[in-house]
Amino acid sequence: MDAYASIASLYAIDFADVVDDVDFYRSLARHTTGPIVEFMCGTGRVCVPLACDGHQVTGVDISEAMLAHIPSHRQYHTNLPLISVQADMLSWEPDQKYGLAIVALNSFMHLQTTTEHLAALQVAYRALRPGGTLVIDLFNPDMRHLPDYKGDLVLDKQFETPDGRIVQKFVAQWSDTAQQRIHVVFMYDINDAAQRIQRVNASFAMRYFWRYELEHLLARAGFTVEDVYGNYELAPYEAESSQLIVVARRDKKR
Repeated sequence: MDAYASIASLYAIDFADVVDDVDFYRSLARHTTGPIVEFMCGTGRVCVPLACDGHQVTGVDISEAMLAHIPSHRQYHTNLPLISVQADMLSWEPDQKYGLAIVALNSFMHLQTTTEHLAALQVAYRALRPGGTLVIDLFNPDMRHLPDYKGDLVLDKQFETPDGRIVQKFVAQWSDTAQQRIHVVFMYDINDAAQRIQRVNASFAMRYFWRYELEHLLARAGFTVEDVYGNYELAPYEAESSQLIVVARRDKKR
């Protein structure tokens, strides 16, 4: 069952304007030798612009419904050097070696257990050529604010669908600090011209990470951490940073 099928079309519109990280990945790609793979690529928010720059890109996602919306990306055209693969990152078997592997915008947080984390990192390791780069972009947890996630339903944004319907997106989040999880509900209320409302929900858990926990996982999977940034402008990682962005490299000798 595709857990994201019900919201895929709305997600594509909802996140279409989230571009803060795209230039960061474009810069990395310019310094990369070989093709690029984006794991958990969703509707193509990152992999389509990279392919537009001329890079050979493979987008991997477990959701067929999400991948089906890649052609709706405003920059997409049929001649892009982009291949989409419907597969679970935990078990995908790459058929070539990549120079850069990306897990963007908190996607790694969908994996819930250490077993899953290591399985995903081992797939990324096998996918990369010796010396290849892995980038993982995560939400930076702040213990001062995590207790504030109490499940309150908040209006996050309003947007319009291509056929003119108005969508209100509500979000509820609550944290479980013992399990290092934030439980999330997306609630989309779709209003048509007759003022009828259709509600579409999706719920999921996000497992947050601490810096040295992630560095330890990467080391166990055979990676060497090269840089840790606090935002897409490459500011040093600090407690107050909005992001935890880790750049790691596969050993050149292995």
